[in-house]
Amino acid sequence: MRDCVITHQKEGDLDFVFINGSLDSYSFPKMEDALQGLVDQSRHCVILDCAGLEYISSVGLGALIGFTRSARENNGDLKLVNLSDRIYNIIELLGFQKVLEIHAGQDEAVASFAS
Repeated sequence: MRDCVITHQKEGDLDFVFINGSLDSYSFPKMEDALQGLVDQSRHCVILDCAGLEYISSVGLGALIGFTRSARENNGDLKLVNLSDRIYNIIELLGFQKVLEIHAGQDEAVASFAS
């Protein structure tokens, strides 16, 4: 497994976060720090691009769910895009697809914020 690399891009009111590598008990603090930085700036509309995500643990998913709840309390949301079948299956196995909003790609996620 690769280390977790997180990059960020702002586009208007939306924030795109790109994750590459593994999101597990070792690397989830990086994700929490990145998401907390957005909260501190009152930026609550986030699209998490998971195209480069190779593995996610329940601890990593917990960090995403925590941010999702916070974002929704502030009229925002966290939307996941470009999940591999493997990552989607992990999310589904743990039942988190009921909590996390998942879209096929960025355009679909952007459109869902507009509606």
